[in-house]
Amino acid sequence: MIAERSTRVRTLVRDNFFRILAVVVITGSVEWANNYVDLDRPALSVAAVTLLVTALSIFLVFRVNEAYQRWWEARTLWGAIVNDSRSFARQVLSLLRPIPGDQESERSVRALQREMVLRQIAWINALRLGLRRQDELDPLVPFLPAGEAETLSKIADRPSQLMLTQAKLLAEARAAGQVGEMAQHRIETTMTSLQNAQGGCERIKKTPFPDRVVYFTRFCAWSLAIVIPVALMAKSDGFDPIDYIVLPFMMLAFLITERLGAELKNPFENRPNDTPMTAICRTIEIGLLQQLGEDDVPLSLEPENGVLM
Repeated sequence: MIAERSTRVRTLVRDNFFRILAVVVITGSVEWANNYVDLDRPALSVAAVTLLVTALSIFLVFRVNEAYQRWWEARTLWGAIVNDSRSFARQVLSLLRPIPGDQESERSVRALQREMVLRQIAWINALRLGLRRQDELDPLVPFLPAGEAETLSKIADRPSQLMLTQAKLLAEARAAGQVGEMAQHRIETTMTSLQNAQGGCERIKKTPFPDRVVYFTRFCAWSLAIVIPVALMAKSDGFDPIDYIVLPFMMLAFLITERLGAELKNPFENRPNDTPMTAICRTIEIGLLQQLGEDDVPLSLEPENGVLM
């Protein structure tokens, strides 16, 4: 995610260098052709180009709006995961209680509370890695009992497997009298909410933005980048001075907007404009470890070059 409130000119130029170069080349080529090549003037009128520009503008607005909705829904789902993870830890630490006067039960409950809270940290990281299609287990190992990470290596849906383990442990605690029926139901409700958010993220990940919309918009944007200077050249013998200012900005506006829509449509690809899942997971990890009373807590992730991943 771009963490800077204002985009630096250097960053804007770097990210769109190819488009800026293309605009300069197209504009220069049209001017050169007008001066040195004896060709008939194109019949395309400025009015026709204006109509095309208007149509493409409407189409671009539709595409960027749809892409932004996907991006914002992804961020909303991860916001819900943050809240539900905190609620889950709070419920586990407050609703699981040992049998009064039983020291063994007290030790067992404390160990169970710690195990379940740490497994929740493993769950968020498993979801993050799964959405980014990163087949790694190392980030999960510190939060799981010995051998559980190896078992997960054979599982396709690792977050669901971790949540199933949580549910089994909760059922065992209920059978041992360490959690009441209503308390179990409340924790299960929070776990269901977490898996609903997981399903929402997977729906975004596995439902691709229609390729025809993507390719058609890109084709139209680049076509207009060529047609606009040709049409302006047709209205007079060469460009007016103001054309050298307005024309590049007009062409870049369409090309950059098209690129923005392309980047926002898939928010889980580990790119600068994506949902900052790594940073969100670290935030959840810090909060849950502090609820456990841990002293060795990692620092929050800071943006690198204005980007928070």
